[in-house]
Amino acid sequence: MAFELSVNLEYGFTEAGEKVEDRIAAAAAAGFRKVELFLLKGRDLVAIKAALDAHGVQLISTVADYVTQLVDPATHEGFCEVFREAASAAKFLGCSNVVVTSGRGVPWLKRPVQLSIFADALRKILPIAEELDVTILLESANTRHDHPGVLCSTTQDSVVVADMVDSPRVKVLYDLYHSVVEGEDPEAALSAAMHQVVHVQVADAPGRGEPGSGKIDWPGALAMFDRVGYAGTVGLELQPTKPSTEAFAYIQGLCG
Repeated sequence: MAFELSVNLEYGFTEAGEKVEDRIAAAAAAGFRKVELFLLKGRDLVAIKAALDAHGVQLISTVADYVTQLVDPATHEGFCEVFREAASAAKFLGCSNVVVTSGRGVPWLKRPVQLSIFADALRKILPIAEELDVTILLESANTRHDHPGVLCSTTQDSVVVADMVDSPRVKVLYDLYHSVVEGEDPEAALSAAMHQVVHVQVADAPGRGEPGSGKIDWPGALAMFDRVGYAGTVGLELQPTKPSTEAFAYIQGLCG
């Protein structure tokens, strides 16, 4: 089961130091040609671009924002500016995928209403995504351990919102770790989401470490991705429990 891998440099190759460009060099030396980052705001984009170009590495996803509570319509206008800045930075680095998260939900509105308001926020940023030629990736995150209170906690939440917006600019990022921790059946969840999923991320559970550090059956997980028809990049968004090159060797061997 051959899958191309990407590595999130917020967690991976931290041994190389604080500079993203040094982590890019370390990832390239370990055989990675795709990387992912969280927020770009405040970073040295010129230096990062130079490192990507020098090492033949592609940035494939970044994140718009983590804190905006998009279930509140009063945040939507400001989020348009946040998204424009994030998407512009991503495009400067040659990246066309910008992750958007829902933020926290509220207890006084029914869930379908909240998801509808989130969809309204996405419709407002759609013209920006079209202008800058980027894809908005919706990512659900588990509430049981990592993100208590988040609105979109199940894979289906993100799919429902993407279906409501119904645009090729709005797709879904499926995260196996969040899916498992939230108590989903990964194959059922991913199968039902495949009409919207364009990227997959992984980490082992429990612990969010590298494949092999927890209890997930990784040959089985990769076979499941193949079974449901996923053939894209598998992103390693995880916290290594050992030096990065050693930590990633197992999954590189399985996917190579």
